[in-house]
Amino acid sequence: MQLLLIVALLFALGVAVFAVQNAAPITVNLIRWQLETSLVVVVVGSAAAGAMVAGLIGLIRQIQSSWRIRQLQGHIHKLERRLQQLEKERPVLEGSERDGERPAASPPA
Repeated sequence: MQLLLIVALLFALGVAVFAVQNAAPITVNLIRWQLETSLVVVVVGSAAAGAMVAGLIGLIRQIQSSWRIRQLQGHIHKLERRLQQLEKERPVLEGSERDGERPAASPPA
């Protein structure tokens, strides 16, 4: 995690150095709009927008993982309760098998 942060900071520093060295005024055209601005604003704005999109994608994945973990923990809890139930029934079932009786089927959980 720290390595990723260091790489991201180095990339941000590289973008900043590039933007400052290329500070020429430019015209940005988008559909019908036309805007006179510095190349620094365009480069830094584009990098910031890209970082926000990447962060949003990461946040969505983290939320999905949290939901999946919560779902699996619930499933584990159900299985642990079922295991405890079966362990309680085990002596009764083993005793009835020794007596020659067939064990009764337990109801599904």
